[in-house]
Amino acid sequence: MNRNIALLAAATLAVTLLAGSTAPSAALDLSWVGNKPYVNCLTNAHKVAMTYPPSQRALWDDKLRRACNRGYYPNRPGVQY
Repeated sequence: MNRNIALLAAATLAVTLLAGSTAPSAALDLSWVGNKPYVNCLTNAHKVAMTYPPSQRALWDDKLRRACNRGYYPNRPGVQY
């Protein structure tokens, strides 16, 4: 019984250490979160888009998001406009 518990604990520890070392989320770039004016632009753009009829909301949300991208990240490679 004690041997099974020890084996389970060792396996749990090994899985935890191995899973933590791969860190797939480390590749995700979240640097834009620190840019408060840009985040405010996105928030306000979404609020404005929600005032349009449901059939047009996605279109305006996309247009306004792209406007925020152009305003806060001009000529930046990899940013979708």
